[in-house]
Amino acid sequence: MNLLTNAQQLQQEADQVIQLTDVEKTFAALGKITYVGSYVLQLLYRRDIDFFVQDNECSYDKAKKTTLQLINSGLFQTVGFADWTEQKPPNNLKGFYWELIYYLNGQKWKFDVWYTKEQNIKSIEKTHKILKKLEEQPEAREKILQLKQQHSDGFVYTDGYYGFKIYEQVLGKIT
Repeated sequence: MNLLTNAQQLQQEADQVIQLTDVEKTFAALGKITYVGSYVLQLLYRRDIDFFVQDNECSYDKAKKTTLQLINSGLFQTVGFADWTEQKPPNNLKGFYWELIYYLNGQKWKFDVWYTKEQNIKSIEKTHKILKKLEEQPEAREKILQLKQQHSDGFVYTDGYYGFKIYEQVLGKIT
């Protein structure tokens, strides 16, 4: 199957997963939702949806209540929760993190959700810059998907690759 066609099909699936899981309603109760990465760029290669929830309060009580709501919904096979308010997180973003696993037609979908009071989030800024570059270089979409295919084991990127590194390799430095 053509990589661009596959990305379009995954985009439609992602929209369906978002609707079926009601994640927007659940997390909108915490703050402003901003999707980032492949979902926004419409360059999905893996079944992975990333977003941030920003709120000036970003409280543990709200995070705990949301975690219980997610568990009690019975929609997710996995509800992973991490408190990164005291320890240094891998992305230097203090807050709370959820990994949510949902199955649609036997296919595993993963949500990565960050809840934070941080206002300047590099992933959000970079996603907007990449969108602009993709408008200027629409032919880059297929090259990006080819790189994702080359450096994916089906679940994670290999050889030290990650999403933004792949985008920069094709589009140039994202600053």
